[in-house]
Amino acid sequence: MLVYEQDEVYTIPTSPDELKVGGRLRIIEKPHGVVVEWRCADDEASTDSDWAVINSAAVTFTHHNISDSVEISTPRRNVRPISIELIDLRSYRLGQDGSLVLIQRDGTTHPALAFHSGSVLCFVEVLLRYVAVKKSEKDSNLFLVSDKKQAAQDEELLAMNLVPSRQGPGAAGGAHSLPTTHQRVWGFFNNFKRDPYTATAGALSKFYDAVLYTGVEDYVRDSESREDDVAEIFHSLNGFEDLEPGFELLTKKRFLNERPQVERLSPMTHSEFQEYVDDDGRVLEVDQLKQRIFRGGIHPNLRRELWCYLLGHYVWNQTYIQREDRKRERENLYYIMKQQWKTVTEDQESRFGGFRDRRSLIEKDVNRTDRNHPFFEGEHNPNVTLLHDILMTFVMYNFDLGYVQGMSDLLAPILYVTQDEATAFWCFVGYMDMVYRNFDMDQSGMKQQLKDMHQIVRLVDPELMSYLEVRDSANFYFCFRWLLVRFKRELSYANTLRLWEVLWTGHPCPNFHLLVAVALLDTEKDTIMENKFGFTEILKHINDISLRIDIDGTLKKAEAIYLQVRSSPCVPDSVRTVLNLPVQEPRPSPPWPPQKVK
Repeated sequence: MLVYEQDEVYTIPTSPDELKVGGRLRIIEKPHGVVVEWRCADDEASTDSDWAVINSAAVTFTHHNISDSVEISTPRRNVRPISIELIDLRSYRLGQDGSLVLIQRDGTTHPALAFHSGSVLCFVEVLLRYVAVKKSEKDSNLFLVSDKKQAAQDEELLAMNLVPSRQGPGAAGGAHSLPTTHQRVWGFFNNFKRDPYTATAGALSKFYDAVLYTGVEDYVRDSESREDDVAEIFHSLNGFEDLEPGFELLTKKRFLNERPQVERLSPMTHSEFQEYVDDDGRVLEVDQLKQRIFRGGIHPNLRRELWCYLLGHYVWNQTYIQREDRKRERENLYYIMKQQWKTVTEDQESRFGGFRDRRSLIEKDVNRTDRNHPFFEGEHNPNVTLLHDILMTFVMYNFDLGYVQGMSDLLAPILYVTQDEATAFWCFVGYMDMVYRNFDMDQSGMKQQLKDMHQIVRLVDPELMSYLEVRDSANFYFCFRWLLVRFKRELSYANTLRLWEVLWTGHPCPNFHLLVAVALLDTEKDTIMENKFGFTEILKHINDISLRIDIDGTLKKAEAIYLQVRSSPCVPDSVRTVLNLPVQEPRPSPPWPPQKVK
């Protein structure tokens, strides 16, 4: 039975070149339960279709510095319909613009929906007939969905005062009083009964924040009774001498300063760049120029030239004449190496297994790399051939490294920007010099980056770290793809270009991409924790937020985290090493337990 229906509910585009798709949102009572559905309006006639395919008109794309032109069409938008049984709906998010995002228990996060007519509040009103909804305490835009019977039981427990209330007994005039130690213990065990992992992690995290991050002296000075409360709880519990991994009781005074606000600039323009170039073509004040690029990126019209500098194809202090000589020399070298693999005969290849395997893998990968992007779309597209040829030439340039899956993802945007075969090759060489450890055969480079992320998150967000540890997710494997291809599959093409040029500056530290990953986790933290996602759900959620990332907000947050850590006095040497900060001289630890201030 249909109980709710709203037309003109559109998917929200995640990039300027993405299509907005209209559809119909429904709530339906079915024999097996209540279902929320959204289907594309163009697909309503076929209820069995898994996808709606939206096509756009063909356009002509002209390639500069490439002899051929190719007739292509703008990317098609494949829109998967939404169908969720209410029992599988874990939460939903309401945007400031009235948009709706549905999140399932398995971590599936559906595209944001905008109501061009009607209101999302009407949808929520009907939803409340079947489920209980509670606003998240940490995220005002996130609403948690639960079974009505379970919610009623929770209310009964509250009425029995088994869960601590913000309103203490005997408090008058609406004044808030803190719960007593015993109320805290009751609350802890009630939460432990519902979710032991999260309750334990939360309790230890609060202790970490309350005692260690505020500083021992400030902690004691602010409230001596607080020390008594903590001591009473911990002295009454046994087993802290044999904690499992992830539950270490930290006893050093470590805290971070307040995270600053950061602003970004507009992209650097050609006229602004000319201020750094002398009459002979030498680029001056290179470090200052890199800082400017880090703060705002590069205007698309200037991107090709500056990418050649950032990736080492051009040399900053060379004149125009020297730069042209170097460009011509490297172009000739490229075509010599290209000719080497092109002249390998079938007979030679039959006895050259390493070469044969690399060629086979490259041929497979280039045929599925960015084929929905206009630059690589269409049959017999010469740009796909160039992608293949550049990767094969790189095999001859560096046969020890050869070709590993994922390299084509790193080359494709470079070829798109440079639109020149030899230039793209040498810029790709420069990029690979930065990230070659990503493609170690034993994955040691990737494993080290995940370990480094672990160290950073443990410092900047111990609550999230504790949560991930008890959920068997502290290996950060769900971030593997982010780091391997530098977020390329998570961002639109335009945002990928913006992020990469920021990372190539090396500012404010060589491992800034790790802080970008930490910033993304910080943004998704409340959704992950409030929905009680485990590893599988986190992985699915991380995949689902692809193409919905606010790159400006993420870069601001990543830089703010760096500045916060850099300004803080008590940062572990392991984190300082990762972020290229000076290692501090050892300091004597304060006495523990802290002495009361008289």
